[in-house]
Amino acid sequence: MNPLPSKDEIEELCMLGERVAREYVLSAVDRHLVRSLDVRVVSEVSESGIDFSVDVELRVDPVVTMEIERLADAAAERALGAIDDALRARRSA
Repeated sequence: MNPLPSKDEIEELCMLGERVAREYVLSAVDRHLVRSLDVRVVSEVSESGIDFSVDVELRVDPVVTMEIERLADAAAERALGAIDDALRARRSA
């Protein structure tokens, strides 16, 4: 079993997740229509290793007609996927 990622690696994974979530949201909604975009990536050591969670809060201009909650959830899923991919690549290296 590979050791847990270092503090620096965890920070990089969190920043990766945040970047992916932001890019996903901004690929779907014009930046000028976004009133606020908050992305929180949290890491927690558990018995099975390290767990990450991503929370995306998004407020947009009322002219945007898409389902914002669905977009925020999808951005969080994308971020978790990117973190998982990076962890898998780390394990196989």
